Amino acid sequence: MEQLPSATMMESMQPFLNAIVKPELLNHQDKDVKLLLVTCICEITRITAPEAPYSDDVLKDIFHLIVSTFSGLSDTSGPSFGRRVVILETLAKYRSCVVMLDLECDDLVNKMFSTFFSVASDDHQESVLSSMQKIMVVLIEEIEDIREDLLLVILSVLGRNRSDVSSAARRLAMNVIEQCAGKLEPGIKQFLVSSMSGDNKSENSHIDYHEVIYDIYCCAPQILLGVIPYLTGELLTDQLDVRLKAVGLVGDLSALPGSAISGAFQPIFSEFLKRLADRGVEVRMSVLERVKTCLLSNPFRAEASQIISALCDRLLDYDENVRKQVVDVICDAACYALNSIPVETIQLVGASSRQISTC
Repeated sequence: MEQLPSATMMESMQPFLNAIVKPELLNHQDKDVKLLLVTCICEITRITAPEAPYSDDVLKDIFHLIVSTFSGLSDTSGPSFGRRVVILETLAKYRSCVVMLDLECDDLVNKMFSTFFSVASDDHQESVLSSMQKIMVVLIEEIEDIREDLLLVILSVLGRNRSDVSSAARRLAMNVIEQCAGKLEPGIKQFLVSSMSGDNKSENSHIDYHEVIYDIYCCAPQILLGVIPYLTGELLTDQLDVRLKAVGLVGDLSALPGSAISGAFQPIFSEFLKRLADRGVEVRMSVLERVKTCLLSNPFRAEASQIISALCDRLLDYDENVRKQVVDVICDAACYALNSIPVETIQLVGASSRQISTC
């Protein structure tokens, strides 16, 4: 049936519409009955869209049922997978999920987001993941003020080294953030600033804000513009462990393939290179490790001369391991792009190498 049926057709359908939402069906315990029920109701909402076919109380029960079916999307080979995908795609196509906001089903929206992230898999077809993304984007754009609990559901999926989150779920979260950057920016900035200042460490200790920054830089770097001063502060702090984490993060961002340090991020990159003279040997070695990756990923990058200059300043570092590592980094970079390094630099490296050997 097409949308917007005639009044006569609607009148003939009404007994079925009423029968399908009787309490004994809505509260049925059999999972197959629930799935078939949701399949029918999704067709009804498609046909009657944009008009809601039921009262608010009934609609709340219906959306609870719909969200409960999405947990089965994790079983891609199951016999009911196709039906669940149809339900998902129908909800995405006709934007009926927006009714959840009118019904003030905030907790249910959070649960649906969490379910999508928990079931998202690399085994899913792109159309399945795109339907999840569309539903989340529609809801975020329609919410007047993004609640912190919903934001944390999204941010909790981020992290490169998370063993408990699939790469598909992380990619899904990043795509949502990229598409809704303007709407999510104030909340993300507030979360990051609070985390960096230590205001909410106990509340959200399960979220590594450095990992959040890394992923956001990859998908929506403009969100981080207001966070740069705080990250610079971490590079300058007296706390060694914090400096090490900040150095690792900025170095990893600089070494991203194809990454070019934009004007807004240049100050923090310059401060990162200054950590080559940090009072902590661990910090200097960490910077050298990241600088090497940065140069080898692209020895012709715009910042190459700036990096080499900073390295040359450390050729006579008082720590022997640092001196050797500096020489190794410059020589490795020279092997990749000899012509990009000035002759006087190569000579300086050679002279310093001889001096290091005699020491």
